[in-house]
Amino acid sequence: MSPSPASTTLPPPAADWLAGLRAFVAQQRQQPRPSQRRLPPTFELAAEAELIAAHLRGWLPELPQLLAAQGRSGGSRPAIAITTSIAGLQAAETIVEEPQLQDVLAGCCFVTESEYRFWCKERPDANYQLHINHWAWLKTQVPVARAREFVAYPLPANSRHWLFRHGLAGLGAADHHSCRLYAWDGTAARLLAESFREGVGGLQ
Repeated sequence: MSPSPASTTLPPPAADWLAGLRAFVAQQRQQPRPSQRRLPPTFELAAEAELIAAHLRGWLPELPQLLAAQGRSGGSRPAIAITTSIAGLQAAETIVEEPQLQDVLAGCCFVTESEYRFWCKERPDANYQLHINHWAWLKTQVPVARAREFVAYPLPANSRHWLFRHGLAGLGAADHHSCRLYAWDGTAARLLAESFREGVGGLQ
């Protein structure tokens, strides 16, 4: 009987790459870190985490069929590196025990962008033979210089724009990069645009 598209058994090279990433991340997080930028208030971080968790709850169940459609299931199934923020790591802790996601999460690892980049230097996979990369994180402090991009989405007083960047690399025709635009008023995030086209280079 052939494996179903939902099978999470990774072929040995991808399984080894994923195990190495997990071990690398665990080691890195045990080391003392220089002081990082000030984290947002707990309630704001929680709101970011919930947006990321909701996104992942929608995207992860679609992943097995997406892999199958691109010929990356069964013996060519890749590891999944999900790059995210501190809030996204909190979101991962929330969803990791949810029964409906157990199978697909077996092939995933949640990492920060820097952790992912450092590991890819150790174990290069530039052609995405062993893994694919999905990213999901929010930019909550948008420079004032970018205000002209948001003229179609004015904000009430004491609110600011949040950019939710998400995308996929390494899956051929399924690769994409997208951005949702939210308004954050200090207590809740309201969706302004499901697909927002950013107008700056370098994604500042």
